[in-house]
Amino acid sequence: RQRGGRGVTPEALLDLFLLSPVGLVDVDEHGRVEVANLAARRLLTPFTKTGSLDDLFNTLADVAPELPARVRSFNGPRGIIVDNLELLAPGQHSGVFLSLMRVSTGRNVAVITDASSLASARGLVSRLEQRFNAVLGAVREYAIYTLDSEGRVDSWSRAAVRVHQFGGGAIIGQSMSALLPPEHGGAGYVTETLALAARNGWCEEEGYRQREDGTTFWATTVVTALRDASGAAVGYSVVSHDASERRRLEEQLRDDATSTTDYLTGVSARRAFFDVAQSEVARARRYGQPLTLLLVDPDRFRDLADQHGDAFANEWLRAIAWVCRQESRTTDVVGRIGGEAFGVLLPSTELSGGLVLAERIRERMARYVFAGDFTAVRTTLSVGVAEVTEGITGVDALLATANTAVSRARQAGMNLVVGYDD
Repeated sequence: RQRGGRGVTPEALLDLFLLSPVGLVDVDEHGRVEVANLAARRLLTPFTKTGSLDDLFNTLADVAPELPARVRSFNGPRGIIVDNLELLAPGQHSGVFLSLMRVSTGRNVAVITDASSLASARGLVSRLEQRFNAVLGAVREYAIYTLDSEGRVDSWSRAAVRVHQFGGGAIIGQSMSALLPPEHGGAGYVTETLALAARNGWCEEEGYRQREDGTTFWATTVVTALRDASGAAVGYSVVSHDASERRRLEEQLRDDATSTTDYLTGVSARRAFFDVAQSEVARARRYGQPLTLLLVDPDRFRDLADQHGDAFANEWLRAIAWVCRQESRTTDVVGRIGGEAFGVLLPSTELSGGLVLAERIRERMARYVFAGDFTAVRTTLSVGVAEVTEGITGVDALLATANTAVSRARQAGMNLVVGYDD
């Protein structure tokens, strides 16, 4: 055929065949190789036992033993016999994609493309799976398991067996509600929790969990959505920590509380908090160190308390205190400084660092799931952040500016973090 006055010569076609980066093999019905280009020999060498590429079927016998039968069973005069078959070389991190086409009676052409990156990726996935399984085996106090999209358990770690005392055979296929005491909310709790995790990515709660023998323990639980390529939630991972000892100590602390500890939440009482705050403000000014205060105020607290009762109000206050402690450093001071307001004092922290912590607290509270009859209740926080500056030199001024920031958050629609920066 002539194009632009120049002919495509047999020599040009031969060069194209030989130098193509794609492997090309001319093979008969019995697998004998008539001719193979350099790329084909390079890509297929890891599959050969002798280094010779005389018979394609023998070369690929270990990884594609069905090839001869597929060639024999193909009845058309031409067409695709095998399309993009993935082959991995035994014991090596190399692989190819193989397509085999009949071009005329008794004559076939194999097209081989490099799939080494896929083989390497699979090796990496295998190693990561082994490491993950090792972590699961070492974790003892955290029950780790997964749920399908309907909330049924579809994997169960050894740690989950230790924490919940359910064997895998007894719990896999069952609803997550089997792990909850009957009064905890059952199927309704599972539905609400998974919907919240699907909407926000994850959610968190504290409440009782049930062992196989019916006994219960106090747990903190995080549910995270697992998504497909389109972003839809196709399952959930669950990490549940037995926090019974921590709750026992907190209850003991409340029972034995002195004037320095808030009886309900276990954090610093107002007077103790402000004693520490005064010392920290003085130290920050003396040494020129930053100091930031978070004022954490629940949104619509009175309305929700009136709607759901004192029991819910108390649980909400305990949850706020817990979230603040969980996100704070050991050097930070958390205190209940008003009826429902909490302060978090951050030594050696600038305003920018306070804003980051405040956002974590706000977000974590928005994902919190209450236990029992309050599963469906959603709560938010408005957080004001203020820093000691040349114009803010005392605790009262620091608190007033943080309170101004909270007011601005409320005016902007609540569930916000606002820093005071005039």
